[in-house]
Amino acid sequence: MNLYTHHSLISYRFVFPMKKVLQHKSSQIAYYTYGSGNDVLFCFHGYGLTGESFAIMQPVLETDYTLICIDLPFHGATNWQEGLSFSEEDLWEVLLLLKPLSDKPFSLMGYSMGGRIALSLLEKHPQQIKQVALVAPDGLKFNWWQAISTRTAVGNLLFRYTMQHPQWLFALIRVASFCKLIDRSVEVFTLLYISEEQERQLLYKRWHAMRDYAPRLSELRKLINQYKIPVNLLFGAYDKVITTNQGYAFKKNEPLITIRELKCGHQLIKEKYAAEVGQLLGKNIPTAI
Repeated sequence: MNLYTHHSLISYRFVFPMKKVLQHKSSQIAYYTYGSGNDVLFCFHGYGLTGESFAIMQPVLETDYTLICIDLPFHGATNWQEGLSFSEEDLWEVLLLLKPLSDKPFSLMGYSMGGRIALSLLEKHPQQIKQVALVAPDGLKFNWWQAISTRTAVGNLLFRYTMQHPQWLFALIRVASFCKLIDRSVEVFTLLYISEEQERQLLYKRWHAMRDYAPRLSELRKLINQYKIPVNLLFGAYDKVITTNQGYAFKKNEPLITIRELKCGHQLIKEKYAAEVGQLLGKNIPTAI
């Protein structure tokens, strides 16, 4: 149980996480539900987080939306037993099992890695999507490292070796930072996820599990225009990992894609930014003074 306060709209209130488990094949998918609104909003968390991270959105969205937030494979309480693959077909089957029995389109929200998942779903199932809210989303720029590491034999061997013997990579990252080839924040962000052996093992599994999620941006723009789907993006102005420029490169001249920016870094799924995140779904909520 967590205590949240929400700006001037909501004073001290309790948010009770409603964790449930769905059986899918041989796996158990943990998920959380928040709110009781008529519209369904599927939320996809960032790397290393869980579906519970979206609890901050309940005070903002609970009257209009029912949030369904799964723990992705190798995250949180989900027990994934289908190997190192979590295909788009697997995810779609899970969503259909969780979705209320209705033909009504639903909305998507994705943060960081979850943004790439939301974009992939939008590309595959635009007829089912009402709108999309993306918060510092991955997927707006092709990740060569991940593609080579998880989709080629040589890359996979090098990836596995590096996760077992990471010293050379540590040195390379520090040299690149010293030579100003990468930003200091990128160095810290990267080392955070590979400094411990357990984290490296999880990185290997997570990258492989998510390797099929590679949205095609030019195709997405066509579908957004064809099906008139609002896609609203929020970035941190000081984010060196996923930049606002990536959003503008995706938007081009498409009016249904909007971009907003806050004076902060990458960590946008926080209580103090909940109002701004809610505004991506058309919620007219006063922000903090």
